[in-house]
Amino acid sequence: MLSHLQIENVALIGQLSIDFDEGLNIITGETGAGKSIVIDSINLLLGERADRNLIRAGEENAYIEGIFNLERIDELSSVLDSYGIAVDDGVLIVARELSANGRNICRLNGRAVTLSVLKEVSRYLIDIHGQHEHQSLLSVESHRRFLDSFGGTRVKDAKEKVEKYYEDLRNIQRQIDSIHGIDDNGRARKDYLIYQLEEIDGANLKIGEDEELMQERLVLQNSERIMEGVEKTYNLLYKGWSAGIPSITDGLGGICSELQELVDLDGELEPILKRFENLYYELEDCVIELRNYIDSFEFDENRLDEIEERLNSINDLKRKYGANISDIVRYSQDLKREIKEIEDSSQLLEELNREKEVIWKELCDACTSLSKERRKVAACFESQLLQQLSDLGMDKTRFVVDINSNMKNVSNDGCDKVEFLISPNPGEPLRPLAKIVSGGEMARIMLAFKTILADVDNIPTLIFDEIDVGISGSIAQVVAQKMAIISKSHQLICVTHLPQIAAMADRHFTIEKYTDADRTYTIAKALPESERQYELAKMAGGTELSKLSLDHALELIKNSQDYKGHL
Repeated sequence: MLSHLQIENVALIGQLSIDFDEGLNIITGETGAGKSIVIDSINLLLGERADRNLIRAGEENAYIEGIFNLERIDELSSVLDSYGIAVDDGVLIVARELSANGRNICRLNGRAVTLSVLKEVSRYLIDIHGQHEHQSLLSVESHRRFLDSFGGTRVKDAKEKVEKYYEDLRNIQRQIDSIHGIDDNGRARKDYLIYQLEEIDGANLKIGEDEELMQERLVLQNSERIMEGVEKTYNLLYKGWSAGIPSITDGLGGICSELQELVDLDGELEPILKRFENLYYELEDCVIELRNYIDSFEFDENRLDEIEERLNSINDLKRKYGANISDIVRYSQDLKREIKEIEDSSQLLEELNREKEVIWKELCDACTSLSKERRKVAACFESQLLQQLSDLGMDKTRFVVDINSNMKNVSNDGCDKVEFLISPNPGEPLRPLAKIVSGGEMARIMLAFKTILADVDNIPTLIFDEIDVGISGSIAQVVAQKMAIISKSHQLICVTHLPQIAAMADRHFTIEKYTDADRTYTIAKALPESERQYELAKMAGGTELSKLSLDHALELIKNSQDYKGHL
Protein backbone atom coordinates (compact mmCIF):
# COMPACT_ATOMS: atom_id res chain seq x y z
CA MET A 1 0.00 0.00 0.00
CA LEU A 2 0.95 3.66 -0.35
CA SER A 3 1.94 4.70 3.18
CA HIS A 4 3.46 8.13 2.49
CA LEU A 5 3.23 10.71 -0.28
CA GLN A 6 5.61 13.68 -0.55
CA ILE A 7 4.97 16.42 -3.11
CA GLU A 8 7.24 19.41 -3.68
CA ASN A 9 6.79 22.33 -6.08
CA VAL A 10 3.94 20.89 -8.14
CA ALA A 11 1.45 23.56 -9.34
CA LEU A 12 0.05 25.28 -6.20
CA ILE A 13 1.81 22.85 -3.84
CA GLY A 14 5.02 24.12 -2.29
CA GLN A 15 5.46 21.19 0.03
CA LEU A 16 2.83 18.63 1.04
CA SER A 17 3.03 15.35 2.95
CA ILE A 18 0.26 12.81 3.41
CA ASP A 19 0.48 9.64 5.51
CA PHE A 20 -2.16 7.23 4.25
CA ASP A 21 -3.58 4.32 6.26
CA GLU A 22 -4.98 0.97 5.33
CA GLY A 23 -8.66 0.85 4.45
CA LEU A 24 -10.58 3.81 3.06
CA ASN A 25 -8.72 7.14 2.81
CA ILE A 26 -11.00 10.02 1.84
CA ILE A 27 -9.80 13.31 0.34
CA THR A 28 -12.19 16.26 0.33
CA GLY A 29 -11.91 19.97 -0.26
CA GLU A 30 -13.45 22.86 -2.09
CA THR A 31 -13.30 23.04 -5.88
CA GLY A 32 -9.94 24.47 -6.93
CA ALA A 33 -8.27 23.67 -3.62
CA GLY A 34 -5.83 21.27 -5.25
CA LYS A 35 -7.31 17.78 -4.92
CA SER A 36 -6.64 17.11 -8.59
CA ILE A 37 -3.01 18.18 -8.10
CA VAL A 38 -2.55 15.38 -5.57
CA ILE A 39 -3.96 12.84 -8.02
CA ASP A 40 -1.89 14.31 -10.88
CA SER A 41 1.21 13.95 -8.71
CA ILE A 42 0.45 10.30 -8.02
CA ASN A 43 0.00 9.78 -11.76
CA LEU A 44 3.44 11.29 -12.34
CA LEU A 45 4.81 8.91 -9.71
CA LEU A 46 3.32 6.03 -11.69
CA GLY A 47 5.07 7.00 -14.91
CA GLU A 48 2.55 9.22 -16.67
CA ARG A 49 3.93 11.79 -19.12
CA ALA A 50 5.10 14.97 -17.42
CA ASP A 51 4.26 18.53 -18.37
CA ARG A 52 6.89 21.08 -17.33
CA ASN A 53 4.05 23.54 -16.71
CA LEU A 54 3.25 21.49 -13.60
CA ILE A 55 6.42 22.80 -11.94
CA ARG A 56 5.51 25.53 -9.46
CA ALA A 57 6.09 29.04 -10.81
CA GLY A 58 9.52 30.36 -9.89
CA GLU A 59 10.96 26.90 -9.14
CA GLU A 60 13.45 24.89 -11.17
CA ASN A 61 12.45 21.43 -10.02
CA ALA A 62 9.43 19.45 -8.86
CA TYR A 63 9.71 16.29 -6.75
CA ILE A 64 7.26 13.51 -5.93
CA GLU A 65 8.01 10.57 -3.65
CA GLY A 66 5.87 7.65 -2.58
CA ILE A 67 6.71 5.05 0.05
CA PHE A 68 5.03 1.70 -0.52
CA ASN A 69 4.76 -1.15 1.94
CA LEU A 70 4.82 -4.28 -0.20
CA GLU A 71 2.59 -7.18 0.74
CA ARG A 72 1.37 -10.19 -1.27
CA ILE A 73 2.99 -8.92 -4.47
CA ASP A 74 4.95 -11.94 -5.65
CA GLU A 75 4.83 -10.86 -9.31
CA LEU A 76 6.29 -7.45 -8.45
CA SER A 77 9.14 -9.06 -6.55
CA SER A 78 10.26 -10.96 -9.65
CA VAL A 79 10.03 -7.77 -11.75
CA LEU A 80 12.16 -5.83 -9.26
CA ASP A 81 14.68 -8.68 -9.12
CA SER A 82 14.99 -8.64 -12.91
CA TYR A 83 16.11 -5.00 -12.75
CA GLY A 84 18.43 -5.54 -9.81
CA ILE A 85 16.34 -3.46 -7.41
CA ALA A 86 16.72 -4.61 -3.82
CA VAL A 87 13.81 -4.33 -1.39
CA ASP A 88 14.58 -4.18 2.32
CA ASP A 89 11.90 -4.85 4.93
CA GLY A 90 9.20 -4.83 2.26
CA VAL A 91 9.57 -1.11 1.53
CA LEU A 92 9.74 0.38 -1.96
CA ILE A 93 10.49 4.09 -2.39
CA VAL A 94 9.37 5.48 -5.74
CA ALA A 95 10.62 8.95 -6.62
CA ARG A 96 10.41 11.24 -9.63
CA GLU A 97 12.04 14.61 -10.22
CA LEU A 98 11.05 17.03 -12.96
CA SER A 99 13.27 19.89 -14.08
CA ALA A 100 12.35 23.05 -15.92
CA ASN A 101 15.07 22.21 -18.48
CA GLY A 102 13.25 19.01 -19.39
CA ARG A 103 15.37 16.62 -17.35
CA ASN A 104 13.37 13.77 -15.86
CA ILE A 105 14.78 11.41 -13.20
CA CYS A 106 12.96 8.31 -11.91
CA ARG A 107 14.23 6.23 -9.00
CA LEU A 108 13.23 2.96 -7.33
CA ASN A 109 14.84 2.54 -3.90
CA GLY A 110 17.44 5.10 -4.91
CA ARG A 111 18.32 3.39 -8.21
CA ALA A 112 17.76 5.40 -11.38
CA VAL A 113 15.40 3.71 -13.85
CA THR A 114 13.79 4.56 -17.16
CA LEU A 115 10.23 5.80 -17.42
CA SER A 116 9.20 2.50 -19.02
CA VAL A 117 10.55 0.55 -16.03
CA LEU A 118 8.71 2.89 -13.67
CA LYS A 119 5.47 2.26 -15.57
CA GLU A 120 6.01 -1.49 -15.52
CA VAL A 121 6.56 -1.53 -11.76
CA SER A 122 3.79 0.93 -10.93
CA ARG A 123 1.06 -1.17 -12.51
CA TYR A 124 1.55 -3.62 -9.64
CA LEU A 125 1.18 -0.86 -7.05
CA ILE A 126 -1.79 1.38 -7.82
CA ASP A 127 -4.87 1.43 -10.02
CA ILE A 128 -6.40 4.86 -10.61
CA HIS A 129 -10.03 5.15 -11.66
CA GLY A 130 -11.67 8.34 -12.71
CA GLN A 131 -10.58 10.96 -15.15
CA HIS A 132 -7.17 9.38 -15.78
CA GLU A 133 -5.93 6.62 -18.01
CA HIS A 134 -3.92 4.56 -15.51
CA GLN A 135 -6.52 1.83 -15.41
CA SER A 136 -5.70 -1.88 -15.63
CA LEU A 137 -9.24 -2.82 -16.59
CA LEU A 138 -8.98 -0.72 -19.74
CA SER A 139 -6.26 -3.02 -21.04
CA VAL A 140 -7.73 -5.85 -23.12
CA GLU A 141 -4.68 -7.95 -22.26
CA SER A 142 -5.77 -7.96 -18.62
CA HIS A 143 -9.38 -9.05 -19.21
CA ARG A 144 -8.58 -12.75 -19.55
CA ARG A 145 -6.50 -12.61 -16.38
CA PHE A 146 -9.36 -10.99 -14.45
CA LEU A 147 -11.87 -13.52 -15.74
CA ASP A 148 -9.57 -16.42 -14.85
CA SER A 149 -9.03 -15.04 -11.36
CA PHE A 150 -12.77 -14.70 -10.89
CA GLY A 151 -13.20 -18.32 -12.02
CA GLY A 152 -11.19 -19.67 -9.10
CA THR A 153 -9.96 -23.27 -8.91
CA ARG A 154 -12.10 -24.62 -11.77
CA VAL A 155 -10.46 -22.31 -14.29
CA LYS A 156 -7.08 -22.68 -12.59
CA ASP A 157 -7.14 -26.49 -12.88
CA ALA A 158 -8.20 -26.35 -16.54
CA LYS A 159 -5.55 -23.75 -17.28
CA GLU A 160 -2.79 -25.83 -15.64
CA LYS A 161 -3.55 -28.67 -18.08
CA VAL A 162 -3.27 -26.25 -21.00
CA GLU A 163 0.04 -24.93 -19.67
CA LYS A 164 1.42 -28.46 -19.33
CA TYR A 165 0.47 -29.60 -22.84
CA TYR A 166 1.58 -26.29 -24.34
CA GLU A 167 5.01 -26.62 -22.75
CA ASP A 168 5.23 -30.26 -23.88
CA LEU A 169 4.37 -29.14 -27.40
CA ARG A 170 7.05 -26.44 -27.34
CA ASN A 171 9.67 -28.94 -26.20
CA ILE A 172 8.73 -31.35 -28.99
CA GLN A 173 8.78 -28.55 -31.54
CA ARG A 174 12.24 -27.43 -30.42
CA GLN A 175 13.52 -30.97 -31.00
CA ILE A 176 11.83 -31.14 -34.42
CA ASP A 177 13.28 -27.78 -35.43
CA SER A 178 16.70 -28.99 -34.38
CA ILE A 179 16.38 -32.11 -36.50
CA HIS A 180 15.11 -30.08 -39.46
CA GLY A 181 18.23 -28.01 -39.14
CA ILE A 182 20.22 -31.23 -39.34
CA ASP A 183 18.24 -32.48 -42.32
CA ASP A 184 18.67 -29.26 -44.28
CA ASN A 185 22.42 -29.64 -44.34
CA GLY A 186 22.58 -33.19 -43.09
CA ARG A 187 24.45 -34.87 -45.91
CA ALA A 188 27.15 -32.25 -46.27
CA ARG A 189 27.48 -32.00 -42.53
CA LYS A 190 27.79 -35.74 -42.13
CA ASP A 191 30.52 -35.95 -44.80
CA TYR A 192 32.46 -33.21 -43.10
CA LEU A 193 32.13 -34.88 -39.69
CA ILE A 194 33.29 -38.22 -41.11
CA TYR A 195 36.30 -36.50 -42.67
CA GLN A 196 37.23 -35.02 -39.29
CA LEU A 197 36.72 -38.32 -37.49
CA GLU A 198 38.83 -40.25 -40.00
CA GLU A 199 41.62 -37.68 -39.67
CA ILE A 200 41.63 -38.07 -35.89
CA ASP A 201 41.24 -41.85 -35.85
CA GLY A 202 43.94 -42.20 -38.53
CA ALA A 203 46.42 -40.51 -36.23
CA ASN A 204 45.94 -43.27 -33.64
CA LEU A 205 46.63 -40.86 -30.79
CA LYS A 206 47.63 -41.96 -27.31
CA ILE A 207 47.12 -39.71 -24.32
CA GLY A 208 50.52 -38.42 -23.11
CA GLU A 209 52.21 -39.41 -26.35
CA ASP A 210 53.21 -35.86 -27.25
CA GLU A 211 54.94 -35.33 -23.93
CA GLU A 212 56.91 -38.57 -24.32
CA LEU A 213 57.94 -37.63 -27.85
CA MET A 214 59.12 -34.19 -26.83
CA GLN A 215 61.25 -35.75 -24.10
CA GLU A 216 62.78 -38.24 -26.55
CA ARG A 217 63.43 -35.41 -29.03
CA LEU A 218 65.18 -33.43 -26.34
CA VAL A 219 67.52 -36.36 -25.66
CA LEU A 220 68.32 -36.96 -29.33
CA GLN A 221 68.90 -33.29 -30.02
CA ASN A 222 71.41 -33.18 -27.14
CA SER A 223 72.95 -36.66 -27.60
CA GLU A 224 76.50 -35.39 -28.16
CA ARG A 225 76.43 -33.28 -25.02
CA ILE A 226 74.86 -36.11 -23.01
CA MET A 227 77.48 -38.71 -24.10
CA GLU A 228 80.31 -36.29 -23.45
CA GLY A 229 79.09 -35.69 -19.92
CA VAL A 230 78.35 -39.34 -19.17
CA GLU A 231 81.77 -40.51 -20.38
CA LYS A 232 83.52 -37.80 -18.43
CA THR A 233 81.62 -38.80 -15.32
CA TYR A 234 82.47 -42.47 -15.96
CA ASN A 235 86.14 -41.70 -16.36
CA LEU A 236 86.29 -39.67 -13.20
CA LEU A 237 84.68 -42.46 -11.28
CA TYR A 238 86.51 -45.41 -12.82
CA LYS A 239 89.64 -44.39 -14.75
CA GLY A 240 90.91 -41.43 -12.86
CA TRP A 241 91.52 -37.74 -13.59
CA SER A 242 94.66 -38.33 -15.61
CA ALA A 243 97.67 -40.61 -15.82
CA GLY A 244 99.03 -41.32 -12.40
CA ILE A 245 95.97 -39.93 -10.59
CA PRO A 246 93.62 -42.59 -9.22
CA SER A 247 89.87 -42.67 -9.95
CA ILE A 248 87.25 -41.81 -7.37
CA THR A 249 86.49 -45.51 -6.86
CA ASP A 250 90.18 -46.31 -6.41
CA GLY A 251 90.57 -43.48 -3.95
CA LEU A 252 87.48 -44.58 -2.04
CA GLY A 253 88.83 -48.18 -2.02
CA GLY A 254 92.11 -46.92 -0.56
CA ILE A 255 90.22 -45.07 2.17
CA CYS A 256 88.39 -48.27 3.08
CA SER A 257 91.69 -50.25 3.28
CA GLU A 258 93.28 -47.61 5.50
CA LEU A 259 90.29 -47.47 7.82
CA GLN A 260 90.22 -51.24 8.02
CA GLU A 261 93.76 -51.23 9.48
CA LEU A 262 92.80 -48.47 11.90
CA VAL A 263 89.71 -50.31 13.09
CA ASP A 264 91.97 -53.04 14.34
CA LEU A 265 93.55 -50.40 16.51
CA ASP A 266 90.41 -48.48 17.50
CA GLY A 267 87.00 -50.15 17.20
CA GLU A 268 85.14 -46.78 17.36
CA LEU A 269 86.12 -46.20 13.70
CA GLU A 270 84.18 -49.24 12.51
CA PRO A 271 80.85 -47.40 11.92
CA ILE A 272 82.66 -44.89 9.76
CA LEU A 273 84.30 -47.70 7.86
CA LYS A 274 80.89 -49.29 7.20
CA ARG A 275 79.56 -46.04 5.77
CA PHE A 276 82.55 -45.67 3.43
CA GLU A 277 82.17 -49.30 2.36
CA ASN A 278 78.49 -48.64 1.55
CA LEU A 279 79.49 -45.58 -0.47
CA TYR A 280 82.05 -47.70 -2.32
CA TYR A 281 79.52 -50.38 -3.26
CA GLU A 282 76.90 -47.76 -4.28
CA LEU A 283 79.51 -46.00 -6.40
CA GLU A 284 80.47 -49.25 -8.10
CA ASP A 285 76.78 -49.78 -9.01
CA CYS A 286 76.64 -46.26 -10.47
CA VAL A 287 79.77 -47.01 -12.54
CA ILE A 288 78.18 -50.18 -13.91
CA GLU A 289 74.92 -48.32 -14.80
CA LEU A 290 76.85 -45.56 -16.52
CA ARG A 291 78.78 -48.16 -18.52
CA ASN A 292 75.54 -49.86 -19.52
CA TYR A 293 74.04 -46.47 -20.55
CA ILE A 294 77.12 -45.75 -22.72
CA ASP A 295 77.01 -49.16 -24.33
CA SER A 296 73.28 -48.98 -25.07
CA PHE A 297 73.11 -45.39 -26.25
CA GLU A 298 72.46 -45.05 -29.94
CA PHE A 299 71.86 -41.91 -31.97
CA ASP A 300 69.42 -42.53 -34.77
CA GLU A 301 69.05 -39.50 -37.03
CA ASN A 302 66.09 -41.13 -38.77
CA ARG A 303 64.33 -41.49 -35.42
CA LEU A 304 64.65 -37.77 -34.77
CA ASP A 305 63.03 -37.09 -38.14
CA GLU A 306 60.22 -39.50 -37.26
CA ILE A 307 59.61 -37.72 -33.96
CA GLU A 308 59.51 -34.30 -35.62
CA GLU A 309 57.04 -35.55 -38.22
CA ARG A 310 54.82 -37.12 -35.56
CA LEU A 311 54.83 -34.02 -33.39
CA ASN A 312 53.95 -31.86 -36.38
CA SER A 313 50.99 -34.11 -37.09
CA ILE A 314 49.83 -33.98 -33.47
CA ASN A 315 50.20 -30.17 -33.33
CA ASP A 316 48.20 -29.84 -36.53
CA LEU A 317 45.38 -31.83 -34.92
CA LYS A 318 45.63 -29.65 -31.81
CA ARG A 319 45.14 -26.51 -33.90
CA LYS A 320 41.99 -28.01 -35.42
CA TYR A 321 40.35 -29.99 -32.66
CA GLY A 322 41.67 -29.25 -29.19
CA ALA A 323 44.38 -27.84 -26.95
CA ASN A 324 45.69 -31.28 -26.03
CA ILE A 325 45.31 -34.94 -26.98
CA SER A 326 42.61 -35.49 -24.33
CA ASP A 327 40.51 -32.70 -25.87
CA ILE A 328 41.00 -34.17 -29.34
CA VAL A 329 39.86 -37.60 -28.14
CA ARG A 330 36.76 -36.07 -26.53
CA TYR A 331 36.03 -34.17 -29.74
CA SER A 332 36.21 -37.40 -31.74
CA GLN A 333 33.64 -38.91 -29.36
CA ASP A 334 31.37 -35.90 -29.95
CA LEU A 335 31.77 -36.41 -33.69
CA LYS A 336 30.66 -40.02 -33.38
CA ARG A 337 27.57 -38.99 -31.43
CA GLU A 338 26.61 -36.28 -33.92
CA ILE A 339 27.11 -38.61 -36.88
CA LYS A 340 24.84 -41.13 -35.19
CA GLU A 341 22.24 -38.43 -34.54
CA ILE A 342 22.28 -37.49 -38.21
CA GLU A 343 21.94 -41.12 -39.22
CA ASP A 344 19.10 -41.60 -36.73
CA SER A 345 17.42 -38.22 -37.40
CA SER A 346 14.89 -39.48 -39.93
CA GLN A 347 13.56 -42.14 -37.62
CA LEU A 348 13.59 -39.77 -34.67
CA LEU A 349 11.73 -37.13 -36.68
CA GLU A 350 8.96 -39.58 -37.47
CA GLU A 351 8.66 -40.49 -33.79
CA LEU A 352 8.59 -36.85 -32.71
CA ASN A 353 5.93 -35.94 -35.27
CA ARG A 354 3.74 -38.79 -34.06
CA GLU A 355 4.24 -37.60 -30.49
CA LYS A 356 3.49 -34.01 -31.54
CA GLU A 357 0.15 -35.07 -33.02
CA VAL A 358 -0.82 -36.75 -29.75
CA ILE A 359 0.17 -33.73 -27.65
CA TRP A 360 -1.57 -31.32 -30.06
CA LYS A 361 -4.81 -33.25 -29.70
CA GLU A 362 -4.43 -33.21 -25.90
CA LEU A 363 -3.74 -29.46 -26.04
CA CYS A 364 -6.81 -28.86 -28.22
CA ASP A 365 -8.97 -30.85 -25.80
CA ALA A 366 -7.53 -28.94 -22.84
CA CYS A 367 -8.12 -25.59 -24.56
CA THR A 368 -11.70 -26.59 -25.35
CA SER A 369 -12.29 -27.53 -21.72
CA LEU A 370 -10.74 -24.24 -20.57
CA SER A 371 -12.93 -22.28 -23.00
CA LYS A 372 -16.04 -24.03 -21.65
CA GLU A 373 -15.08 -23.17 -18.07
CA ARG A 374 -14.42 -19.57 -19.06
CA ARG A 375 -17.82 -19.27 -20.72
CA LYS A 376 -19.50 -20.63 -17.59
CA VAL A 377 -17.55 -18.18 -15.46
CA ALA A 378 -18.30 -15.37 -17.91
CA ALA A 379 -22.05 -15.87 -17.50
CA CYS A 380 -21.73 -15.61 -13.71
CA PHE A 381 -19.37 -12.65 -14.06
CA GLU A 382 -21.82 -10.81 -16.33
CA SER A 383 -24.69 -11.43 -13.94
CA GLN A 384 -22.80 -10.19 -10.88
CA LEU A 385 -21.44 -7.13 -12.62
CA LEU A 386 -24.86 -6.11 -13.95
CA GLN A 387 -26.25 -6.45 -10.43
CA GLN A 388 -23.48 -4.19 -9.09
CA LEU A 389 -24.14 -1.64 -11.82
CA SER A 390 -27.86 -1.73 -11.07
CA ASP A 391 -27.08 -0.99 -7.41
CA LEU A 392 -25.06 1.98 -8.63
CA GLY A 393 -27.93 3.46 -10.65
CA MET A 394 -26.87 2.00 -14.02
CA ASP A 395 -29.66 -0.55 -14.33
CA LYS A 396 -30.00 0.00 -18.09
CA THR A 397 -26.44 -1.11 -18.74
CA ARG A 398 -25.60 -4.08 -20.93
CA PHE A 399 -22.38 -5.96 -20.31
CA VAL A 400 -20.90 -8.91 -22.20
CA VAL A 401 -17.73 -10.92 -21.76
CA ASP A 402 -16.78 -11.54 -25.38
CA ILE A 403 -14.78 -14.77 -25.78
CA ASN A 404 -13.29 -15.53 -29.18
CA SER A 405 -11.64 -18.97 -29.41
CA ASN A 406 -9.08 -19.71 -32.12
CA MET A 407 -6.51 -22.50 -31.98
CA LYS A 408 -4.35 -20.51 -34.43
CA ASN A 409 -3.63 -18.15 -31.54
CA VAL A 410 -3.00 -20.82 -28.90
CA SER A 411 -0.64 -20.01 -26.04
CA ASN A 412 -0.08 -21.23 -22.49
CA ASP A 413 -3.24 -19.23 -21.65
CA GLY A 414 -5.32 -21.24 -24.06
CA CYS A 415 -6.88 -20.16 -27.33
CA ASP A 416 -9.30 -17.50 -26.07
CA LYS A 417 -9.24 -13.78 -26.64
CA VAL A 418 -11.31 -12.19 -23.87
CA GLU A 419 -12.66 -8.66 -23.99
CA PHE A 420 -15.16 -6.83 -21.80
CA LEU A 421 -17.83 -5.00 -23.81
CA ILE A 422 -20.34 -2.57 -22.32
CA SER A 423 -23.22 -0.31 -23.27
CA PRO A 424 -24.09 2.11 -20.43
CA ASN A 425 -27.15 3.56 -22.11
CA PRO A 426 -30.12 2.03 -23.96
CA GLY A 427 -29.83 2.15 -27.73
CA GLU A 428 -26.00 2.28 -27.71
CA PRO A 429 -23.99 -0.61 -29.14
CA LEU A 430 -21.65 -2.69 -27.03
CA ARG A 431 -18.20 -1.12 -26.94
CA PRO A 432 -14.84 -1.86 -25.31
CA LEU A 433 -14.42 -0.41 -21.83
CA ALA A 434 -11.79 2.02 -23.12
CA LYS A 435 -14.42 3.65 -25.36
CA ILE A 436 -16.54 4.79 -22.39
CA VAL A 437 -16.23 8.56 -22.37
CA SER A 438 -18.05 9.68 -19.25
CA GLY A 439 -15.75 9.91 -16.25
CA GLY A 440 -18.64 9.38 -13.85
CA GLU A 441 -19.83 6.28 -15.70
CA MET A 442 -16.31 4.93 -15.92
CA ALA A 443 -15.70 5.42 -12.21
CA ARG A 444 -18.87 3.56 -11.30
CA ILE A 445 -18.14 0.78 -13.79
CA MET A 446 -14.70 0.39 -12.27
CA LEU A 447 -16.18 0.37 -8.78
CA ALA A 448 -18.53 -2.43 -9.84
CA PHE A 449 -15.60 -4.40 -11.25
CA LYS A 450 -13.52 -3.89 -8.15
CA THR A 451 -16.38 -4.95 -5.91
CA ILE A 452 -16.70 -8.38 -7.49
CA LEU A 453 -12.95 -8.73 -8.09
CA ALA A 454 -11.86 -7.50 -4.69
CA ASP A 455 -10.77 -10.92 -3.48
CA VAL A 456 -8.79 -11.81 -6.61
CA ASP A 457 -7.27 -8.49 -7.67
CA ASN A 458 -3.69 -8.31 -6.41
CA ILE A 459 -3.17 -4.58 -6.97
CA PRO A 460 -3.06 -3.35 -3.36
CA THR A 461 -4.04 0.31 -3.77
CA LEU A 462 -7.05 1.69 -5.66
CA ILE A 463 -7.66 5.38 -6.26
CA PHE A 464 -11.11 6.69 -7.20
CA ASP A 465 -10.97 10.25 -8.44
CA GLU A 466 -14.35 11.99 -8.05
CA ILE A 467 -16.31 8.77 -8.36
CA ASP A 468 -19.40 10.70 -7.25
CA VAL A 469 -19.86 12.59 -10.53
CA GLY A 470 -23.52 12.46 -11.50
CA ILE A 471 -24.81 10.54 -8.45
CA SER A 472 -26.57 11.52 -5.26
CA GLY A 473 -28.99 10.28 -2.63
CA SER A 474 -29.40 6.52 -2.25
CA ILE A 475 -26.93 5.74 -5.03
CA ALA A 476 -24.27 7.71 -3.15
CA GLN A 477 -24.91 5.58 -0.11
CA VAL A 478 -24.59 2.40 -2.18
CA VAL A 479 -21.29 3.65 -3.60
CA ALA A 480 -20.06 4.35 -0.09
CA GLN A 481 -21.00 0.87 1.08
CA LYS A 482 -19.30 -0.82 -1.84
CA MET A 483 -16.15 1.15 -1.22
CA ALA A 484 -16.25 0.07 2.41
CA ILE A 485 -16.44 -3.56 1.25
CA ILE A 486 -13.48 -3.18 -1.10
CA SER A 487 -11.44 -1.41 1.59
CA LYS A 488 -11.44 -4.61 3.66
CA SER A 489 -9.03 -6.19 1.15
CA HIS A 490 -7.48 -3.12 -0.52
CA GLN A 491 -6.22 0.30 0.40
CA LEU A 492 -8.60 2.86 -1.12
CA ILE A 493 -7.89 6.53 -1.74
CA CYS A 494 -10.98 8.41 -2.85
CA VAL A 495 -11.53 12.03 -3.88
CA THR A 496 -15.17 12.89 -3.30
CA HIS A 497 -17.67 15.73 -2.83
CA LEU A 498 -20.35 13.53 -1.26
CA PRO A 499 -20.74 13.37 2.52
CA GLN A 500 -22.20 9.82 2.27
CA ILE A 501 -18.90 8.55 0.87
CA ALA A 502 -16.70 10.70 3.11
CA ALA A 503 -18.55 9.40 6.19
CA MET A 504 -17.20 5.89 5.46
CA ALA A 505 -13.59 7.05 5.82
CA ASP A 506 -11.10 5.22 7.96
CA ARG A 507 -8.97 8.35 7.55
CA HIS A 508 -10.17 11.69 6.28
CA PHE A 509 -7.97 14.38 4.67
CA THR A 510 -8.96 17.87 3.57
CA ILE A 511 -7.12 19.77 0.87
CA GLU A 512 -7.10 23.50 1.56
CA LYS A 513 -5.78 26.54 -0.26
CA TYR A 514 -4.47 29.74 1.30
CA THR A 515 -2.55 32.86 0.27
CA ASP A 516 0.55 34.18 1.98
CA ALA A 517 2.73 37.06 0.76
CA ASP A 518 0.95 37.14 -2.57
CA ARG A 519 1.56 33.43 -3.16
CA THR A 520 -1.01 30.66 -3.14
CA TYR A 521 -0.33 27.40 -1.32
CA THR A 522 -2.12 24.05 -1.08
CA ILE A 523 -1.90 21.98 2.10
CA ALA A 524 -3.29 18.65 3.30
CA LYS A 525 -4.75 18.15 6.73
CA ALA A 526 -5.66 14.85 8.41
CA LEU A 527 -8.94 15.42 10.23
CA PRO A 528 -9.35 14.14 13.77
CA GLU A 529 -12.69 12.54 14.57
CA SER A 530 -13.76 15.69 16.39
CA GLU A 531 -13.61 17.73 13.16
CA ARG A 532 -15.12 15.22 10.76
CA GLN A 533 -18.69 16.15 11.67
CA TYR A 534 -18.12 19.78 10.70
CA GLU A 535 -16.45 18.83 7.41
CA LEU A 536 -19.34 16.52 6.47
CA ALA A 537 -21.85 19.20 7.44
CA LYS A 538 -20.08 21.70 5.15
CA MET A 539 -20.13 19.16 2.32
CA ALA A 540 -23.87 18.59 2.80
CA GLY A 541 -25.08 22.12 3.51
CA GLY A 542 -22.41 24.57 2.42
CA THR A 543 -20.37 26.91 4.57
CA GLU A 544 -23.38 27.95 6.65
CA LEU A 545 -23.59 25.30 9.33
CA SER A 546 -26.93 24.60 10.97
CA LYS A 547 -27.99 22.24 13.69
CA LEU A 548 -29.82 20.22 11.06
CA SER A 549 -26.70 19.81 8.88
CA LEU A 550 -24.54 18.95 11.91
CA ASP A 551 -27.08 16.37 13.10
CA HIS A 552 -27.24 14.89 9.61
CA ALA A 553 -23.46 14.67 9.47
CA LEU A 554 -23.35 12.94 12.86
CA GLU A 555 -25.99 10.48 11.70
CA LEU A 556 -23.97 9.71 8.55
CA ILE A 557 -20.89 8.96 10.65
CA LYS A 558 -22.83 6.74 13.04
CA ASN A 559 -24.56 4.83 10.22
CA SER A 560 -21.24 4.33 8.45
CA GLN A 561 -19.59 3.02 11.59
CA ASP A 562 -22.48 0.61 12.14
CA TYR A 563 -22.25 -0.63 8.54
CA LYS A 564 -18.48 -1.18 8.70
CA GLY A 565 -18.88 -2.90 12.04
CA HIS A 566 -21.00 -5.61 10.41
CA LEU A 567 -18.65 -6.26 7.49
